[in-house]
Amino acid sequence: MHNSKRYLRRISIQVLCLMILMPTICSAVQDTKKNNSQPDAVDTKYRTGPSDFIRTWLICGEFSNLPRVGLETDYLKEHGGEENIHPVAGMSHHRSNGTVAVWTKFTSPDDIIDYISYFKDRPSVENVFAYAFTTVNTEKAGPAYIGLGSDDGVRVWLNGKLVHNNFVRRGTVKDEDIIPVNLRKGTNTILVKVVQGDGGWGFVLRFMSDKEVEKKQAYEKLKKELQDFQNCKLKPENELEFMFTPGKFPEIVWENPDRVEKIIGKSPLNIKWFNNKLDEVSKPSEIGRYIMYAECESEKIGKIRRSMTFFCRPEEWRPWDDKLKAYMTCPEKSPINKKAWDEKKEMIAGELGNIFNGFITSKENGAILMSYLNEMQPGSKESSSTDNPKVKNNDKHLALKQKLLGIKSEKLKFPAKRKDKAVVLRKGTEKEAGVRPGTTAKIRKICRKWYEESKEPFVILVARRGVIIIHEAFDDEKTGKTKLDTPLYMASITKAMCGMMFAQFIDQGLINLDDPVGKYLPDFPTNGENKITLRHCFTHTTGLEGHYEWGGVHNSWLDNVVLNGMGYLTPGKIHQYNGMGYDLAAKVMEVVSGKSIIRLMQENFFEPLGVKNTKVDDMACATTSTAEDIARMGQLLLNRGSYGNRQFFFEETFEKLTPKPLGQFYPGIEPDWGIGLTWMRERNPEAGKNGVPADSTLLSTNTIGHGAASSAIMRVDLNNEVVVSQVRNTAGKNFTENFIKFLKAIDESIIDRKQ
Repeated sequence: MHNSKRYLRRISIQVLCLMILMPTICSAVQDTKKNNSQPDAVDTKYRTGPSDFIRTWLICGEFSNLPRVGLETDYLKEHGGEENIHPVAGMSHHRSNGTVAVWTKFTSPDDIIDYISYFKDRPSVENVFAYAFTTVNTEKAGPAYIGLGSDDGVRVWLNGKLVHNNFVRRGTVKDEDIIPVNLRKGTNTILVKVVQGDGGWGFVLRFMSDKEVEKKQAYEKLKKELQDFQNCKLKPENELEFMFTPGKFPEIVWENPDRVEKIIGKSPLNIKWFNNKLDEVSKPSEIGRYIMYAECESEKIGKIRRSMTFFCRPEEWRPWDDKLKAYMTCPEKSPINKKAWDEKKEMIAGELGNIFNGFITSKENGAILMSYLNEMQPGSKESSSTDNPKVKNNDKHLALKQKLLGIKSEKLKFPAKRKDKAVVLRKGTEKEAGVRPGTTAKIRKICRKWYEESKEPFVILVARRGVIIIHEAFDDEKTGKTKLDTPLYMASITKAMCGMMFAQFIDQGLINLDDPVGKYLPDFPTNGENKITLRHCFTHTTGLEGHYEWGGVHNSWLDNVVLNGMGYLTPGKIHQYNGMGYDLAAKVMEVVSGKSIIRLMQENFFEPLGVKNTKVDDMACATTSTAEDIARMGQLLLNRGSYGNRQFFFEETFEKLTPKPLGQFYPGIEPDWGIGLTWMRERNPEAGKNGVPADSTLLSTNTIGHGAASSAIMRVDLNNEVVVSQVRNTAGKNFTENFIKFLKAIDESIIDRKQ
C-alpha cells in the first residue's frame, strides 16, 4: 500500500510536469517542423526575363580541407552523397574530428552568400568547404543559364547531376561563370559546394535571361580584346636590332599589327629617341644606352605610352666574331651527368657563348645588360640589390617618365631617429621571453621531424617580446646547404613588405590612402566609377587580375598598360586577389619619390631596418629573404612602426594598415583586408573538445601577417607579442600537419596567453 501511494504520487508529479511543459513542447515541435523544412522553392522564368539572385539556402559546413584535396572529396555520404542528397534543416553530418555539421536555413541580406559572416563564430575559416542547397520551380522544361560567382573553387549539381566544376582561386564576381543547363518542369534541386583558401569566401547565384547572357558575353568579348592589346608589345622591325651601330635608329612596329589595328584602329605611333643623358636625339652618334619612347592616341582606349631600351655598339665590334665562351658549373639538381659535363665543359662554354651573343643582340634584356656593362665602373660600393642591370634601367626610365609627364618628385624622408629605443630582436632566455621551460627543445624536435618527413629545407625564427626563442635551419644535418642567412622564396609575403613601404608615404603626408591614382599619374581618371584609388590597389578591389603581368614593376609604363584596360575594370565592385594592384601602387610611389621601387625599398626600408639578405623583383611576389629579415619586419609591425632607434611610421599609420571590413568602404564586399596585411587565424585543432573553447585559435585572434605560395610564414601576434617567421621554397610533404604542430607548440608555450 505504501509503495502504491508512492507510485501514484510519482505519476501525479509527472503528469503535472507534462501539463506545465506541454505548451513549450508543442512550440518546440512546431519549431522543429519549421526548421526541418527546405527553403521555399524559387520561381524562375529563366529565359524570358531577369531573375533575382537566390538569397535563401540551406547551408551545411564547414568541413576541413586539410590536407588540401581540392573539390573531389564527398562529405555528404552519410545521407546519400552529393548526387543524391535532399537535405532538410536539422539534418547533420559527422566531421572527421568527431563534431557535426548541421544543415541550417539561411536568408542572406545581400545577393552574395557570405560564408565569412555566416561562420563568424568559427575561429578559423581557412582551408575548408561548405555546401548550400535550394530548389527552384519552373513552369516548363527547357534550357537555361545559371550565373555564378564564387570565392574560391566551386562545384554545382542540378537535380543530382554535376554541371559545373571550377577549381580556382578568386574573389566573388557576379555572373563570372555562365553555366548552360536544362531545367525540368516543376521542382529542381541545386547543390553548391565552395572551397575556401584564405581571404573572402562565398558565392552568388541566379538564373539569367538571354539578354543578360548576351550582355555578359559582350563584356567578356571587350575584356578579351583589351587584354589582347595589353599583351601586345613593340619591337624593332628587324629583331636583331636591339643592338645597332651609329647612324640610324631601327624602325619600330607592333608585334601583332593586325590585332592592334583591329582593337585601336589606325593610330600611328609617334616615336622619340633619348640618349643616356635623356636628351632627345634624331640619330645615334654615341656608343651606349638609348631609350625609345612611343605614344599614340586611340578613341577606344585613350593615350598609349610605351618605352624600350636599346644599345648602340661600335661599328668595329661584331659580338658574333668574338667566339665568346661562357663557363658555368653543372646545375646541381639537374639530371645531367656531372662527370660528362666536366669532360665537355669547353664545348658547352662555346655553346653558351653563342647563346649569350644571340641574347644581347635580339632581346631587350640583352640591350639592358649591355647598357649596364658599358656604364659600370670599378670600385663601386653600391649594394648589388640596386647596382644591377634591372634597377639601373628602371632608374633611367623613371627619370625619362617624369621628364615627359612634367612630374617633380617630393623627397621621401629617411626613417626618423627616435629619442628612446624600440624593441629589437635579441638573443635571450626562455624566461626573459615569457615562455615555458623546454619550449626551444620542443619546437626543435617538431621541426627536425618536419624536415625528415618533407625533405624540404627551411629556416625558422620565433621570438616573444623581442627575445629570440629559436633561430635555426633545418636541412640535411651532414650535407645541408641551407644556412641561417640563405635567402629563400617568400612569394606573396612581398605584399606585406610593399604595404610597410607605402606606410612611410602615408605617414609623411605624401600620399593619402584614398587618393585616386590619377592624382599622381595624370592619364588616370580622378573621379567617376572608373576612378582607382590607392586603397583599391592594396585591397584587391581594382578589378585587376594576375601577378607579374606585362613585365610587372620593370615595365616603366605598366600604369599605362593598366589604363588601356580601364574599359573592363570595376574598381570597388569586386574583391579579386591579385598582385597587379600592388605594382600599380609602386608606380605611384616611384613618381612621388623619384626613386625606382626596388631602389626605394632597399634605401628607405631594408637598409634602415637592418635587413641584409632580402631582394625584391616585384611588389607582390618574386622576393627572396631570410627568417631573420622577415622577423625584423614582423617586430616592426609588433612595435607599431618602430624598430630600434628608427621610426618608420607612427602608430596611427600602423592602424591604417591593419585588416578592416571592406564593406565599410565598398558596399557588398565583405572580407576584412589591410594594406598588405590580413588576419592570420588558425583554428586550434582541439577547439570544442576536452574543455577547450569552441572559438580557440593557435595564437590570438589578433594575429596579422600574410600567406605565401611557397608556404613561407610571417605571423605577428599583437596580443601576445609573438613574431613567427619561416622561409622555405615550397611546402613539401605533410606541410599542414607539421605546421599545426609547430604553431601549437608556440601557442602552448606562452605564459599568460591572451586570446
